[in-house]
Amino acid sequence: MTRWINIVIILYCFLTIVGCTEKPESVDYTKYVDPFIGTQHEGHCFPGATTPMGMVQVSPESYNNYYKGYEMDHVTGYQFNDPWLIGFTQTHLNGVGCPSMSDILLMPFGKKDIDPSSRFNYRSTYQKENEIATPGYYRVYLDDHNVNVELTAAEHSAYHRYTYDHADSAKLLVDLQYGVSWDINSISSNVLEANQQFNDEYTLTGYRKGSVWAPRDLFYVMKFNKKITSKSILSAPENKEEKAPRYILGFDMEANNQLEVLIGVSTVGVNEAKENLEAEITAWNSFDKIRKQSKQKWNKILRKIDVEGSKDEKIAFYTSLYHLFIQPTNIADVNGKYRTASNEVKDASCGKFYSTLSLWDTYRAANPMYTILSPELVGDMLTSMLDSYTTMTIDPDNPKEANRYLPRWQLWGKETHTMVGNHAVPVFVDAYLKGIKPINYTDEQMFEAVWTSVTKPHYRNHVELIDSFGYIPYDAKRSSIDDGKETVSRLLENIYDDHCASLLAKELGKKKEFDFLINRAGFYKNVYHSESGFMRGRNAKGEFKENIDLTEVVGEWVEGSDFTEGNAYHYQFHVQHDVPGLVNLMGGENAIATKLDSMFYSSSKPEVKTLVWNIHGTMGQYWHGNEPCHHVPYLYKYSSKPQETDKIVKTLVDDYYHNRPDGLMGNDDCGQMSAWYMFSSLGFYPVDPCGGEYILGAPQISKAVINLPNGKEFTMEAKNLSDENHIVQSVTLNGAPLDRRYITHKEIVNGGILVFQMGCKD
Repeated sequence: MTRWINIVIILYCFLTIVGCTEKPESVDYTKYVDPFIGTQHEGHCFPGATTPMGMVQVSPESYNNYYKGYEMDHVTGYQFNDPWLIGFTQTHLNGVGCPSMSDILLMPFGKKDIDPSSRFNYRSTYQKENEIATPGYYRVYLDDHNVNVELTAAEHSAYHRYTYDHADSAKLLVDLQYGVSWDINSISSNVLEANQQFNDEYTLTGYRKGSVWAPRDLFYVMKFNKKITSKSILSAPENKEEKAPRYILGFDMEANNQLEVLIGVSTVGVNEAKENLEAEITAWNSFDKIRKQSKQKWNKILRKIDVEGSKDEKIAFYTSLYHLFIQPTNIADVNGKYRTASNEVKDASCGKFYSTLSLWDTYRAANPMYTILSPELVGDMLTSMLDSYTTMTIDPDNPKEANRYLPRWQLWGKETHTMVGNHAVPVFVDAYLKGIKPINYTDEQMFEAVWTSVTKPHYRNHVELIDSFGYIPYDAKRSSIDDGKETVSRLLENIYDDHCASLLAKELGKKKEFDFLINRAGFYKNVYHSESGFMRGRNAKGEFKENIDLTEVVGEWVEGSDFTEGNAYHYQFHVQHDVPGLVNLMGGENAIATKLDSMFYSSSKPEVKTLVWNIHGTMGQYWHGNEPCHHVPYLYKYSSKPQETDKIVKTLVDDYYHNRPDGLMGNDDCGQMSAWYMFSSLGFYPVDPCGGEYILGAPQISKAVINLPNGKEFTMEAKNLSDENHIVQSVTLNGAPLDRRYITHKEIVNGGILVFQMGCKD
């Protein structure tokens, strides 16, 4: 009898162990994602439903009483604490600093008498406990309209499901003019042209060309599962002329209180929008099926990294991973066609066309993270950017477009001319050096695009002045693109691109081009003001500016500005490609440690004095909420005080990232803030984001396993990690001491175990 009892006990223990050991495919990682993180204040994230890299992001638009700085808060259409929702739109940007998108607003309601003279009179209050968001799904109950709203999405399609408490009075507002902009009162100018038509009693199709940030072509098909029984066109609010109409639709609800709406979109045409929709959503009453598919797609992304830690740590990490893979977005149709910047319809070389490229932000950490987790995606992104380059229309009469260049900040295939530098270049070169290449393009074609981008003049790329002076004088002008603004930042960021291009030239055996580029990459020394120890603007005579306010944040909005969304402290350290050279320039390891201390432990903070801009996420003069600072905490590793990196990274992770709506202290900027968090939590960071070296920092989670695309695993362990033990004592790689400040990309993708021994001693 005892023998049988023992067998039963052993069998029970075996089954228990098996039952508790989940395979990655069975784990629901989406439960650790909170889409509301970053939706309050400066995070500028949206809570609605989308798929990884999907063209559609269906999400609510919120509204508050107008206040100073309202537009800055609402560039992505939603703020968590707003008391009203005004509808649900089909497209959004994640974490950006400029407004655009929020196309095609729908608002279900049941009231018969709403004054249409204001666009916002159809708003509704809601209770936060009745608002739910998970990857691929959003739900809210509209208190004023007695409607439960559910949203999910496929790549090119939005799926709305409305459940009315009173089906007999069910109505739907369709606002084809609405979109976010810099002025809430200028929605009437958001659309440049539009046309639309009801094809039958169940279908509305049309076209709208949005004007905000960059002109965008959007074709759509909207289908209803209930017959339209009434439709009325509302007058434009405040009697302003508008290009696109607002409709109020009524339906034959067939004694059913549920209305479903499907919306397919395309940049090419209405027929393509229909094809996209029909390929992705094949039947009515399939909302739950599409939601499940979206969830599965997100789990496929989220399982790329297995994290051990507390629930809060997992939520912070997996939400960051979620934000990272919302963009860039694939705007090619299911048949691979897309609309170019020159308004031609082309076949994407790889079948997909990735746009929404916030490269000034993402080249720093987001793009290097993609090279680890999704090299195939990186190859497609490179291909898309070369497609953009080769289809670009040159206009000799327009200095901005007189030469081709790789995308800078591209929105739905259209260049916005936002920010400085040509930071597609480091993305290309970093990927190439890691063995990732574009599809259907040769090395020579890629180099030609890189070379032209960094050596031919175009908007904010002042190569003629740089080649003549060795810097950009703020008082010299060779063409209409020379405006004397942001001159130090434009130099420093452009010559970083030169450095990256030189690495590609060297790899391809182009000595002449390498010599030219590597020489120009050293021009940061030409704007270093040795007396003050800061980078500073110079005039054509070579004289440095005097009496500079070191704390003032300036940009293109300031005449004669030195910097781009930054101040002298921030760009003091913007030499990512030659940190040892910068250390020597500043006087050595002790000197740069002192300079870093003066930044992080300053009693003053950076300040925008010419705009309504409340800066969040500062530590002394360090500004974590904006990207030019992101590598600076790791510069202590090049100084006499390397342990300061460990301390500051812990402070930034603990105090600047929180699992709450205001948990991002700055714009997420298409995943860059999130990528910084992921790298820093894993214990390494790409100070120079080109070439494959990651500076070792201090991990913030106890263990993570990167499930590499090649089938291998790379494991990071932080032994003895705690709030007290946050200083790195030693590091081993595959059991051998790692007595250097970096780990390489090759070492990561080959798989292995990186172990940090943590302690409290400096």
